[in-house]
Amino acid sequence: GGGPALPPGRRERAAESGVSGAPTLLSNAETYAQLAVAARIGARRYGHTGLPGEPGTVLLTLSGAVSRPMVIEVPTGVPLRYVLQLAGAPPLPQGVLTGGYHGNWIDAMTSHDAVVSRESLAAAGGALGAGAILPIGPESCPLGESLRVANWLAAETAGQCGPCKLGLPAAAGGLSDVLNGGGPAALEALREVTRAVKGRGACKHPDGSARFLTSTLSAFTDDLAAHVLDGGCGRETLGVLPLPAPDRQGLEESIPSGGRLAVDWTLCQGHGLCADIVPELIGLGPDGYPALADAAVPMHLRGRAQRAVRRCPALALRIEQEAGGRPALPPVIGRKALGSGRN
Repeated sequence: GGGPALPPGRRERAAESGVSGAPTLLSNAETYAQLAVAARIGARRYGHTGLPGEPGTVLLTLSGAVSRPMVIEVPTGVPLRYVLQLAGAPPLPQGVLTGGYHGNWIDAMTSHDAVVSRESLAAAGGALGAGAILPIGPESCPLGESLRVANWLAAETAGQCGPCKLGLPAAAGGLSDVLNGGGPAALEALREVTRAVKGRGACKHPDGSARFLTSTLSAFTDDLAAHVLDGGCGRETLGVLPLPAPDRQGLEESIPSGGRLAVDWTLCQGHGLCADIVPELIGLGPDGYPALADAAVPMHLRGRAQRAVRRCPALALRIEQEAGGRPALPPVIGRKALGSGRN
């Protein structure tokens, strides 16, 4: 409509006021295409394609660890394993992300038995959603792959509400802490912040992102245990889950910088200036002394964190660099654009 790409300040049904104030009847191109086919061939013939309860076809985008990324139209009821074979997915993927980056993971055995339909995928713990199907092979760390996506989701915020602007970067930072040896405390902090963003955003982006993170923690329990208890799973993150072309500035804002705020309690006098400068990371406890967030400093707050360090009258605040931590955003190797088939 010519305005900024931000949600409106008030809730308004698209059917009442859409682009430029005009009412919006439909907004999905695939729905238009299905209606056109149904109008041409008639309801009875249309109903003979696919499942009786979900007639017609769906467009699926196959990407991730596949040798032939594609967009394919299939009738509902087709076995998901057949679609994965067409795209050249691994015979036994570690997991299959269904419904895109607001969707859910399912394991290899579940994907073998599922069929392409909303009901079947939902019963299997997955989601048809936007029709994106993204398997990952056994070579890549699934938590590292999910961290790349979590960082991108955090950078996609419109910046209008706290659960999205602050909660999603905190969740991405929490997953980074888990991968970098934060132990059970980091895992519990991640679960807590993920629960906190659900149902509180101005749009559904926080909910979908929290769903993805929750599904990641549920689907890869063995890898999670290896990172929490043993310091890692021993696999690299190959970057097989596709992300948009690297306009890195917005993405890097949500990435943990690798440093943590620390207070020298022998020097701190409780002035409270640090909490005024960077309240996202520092609060004041009941005694008036700072209470620090137990998370790495995100890139987008690093400047203010450094300013808080410089302005501390007692020189009691510092940023400690985490030793041995790997980068929160692994390099993208062999990234494949969704549906393009090109590296």
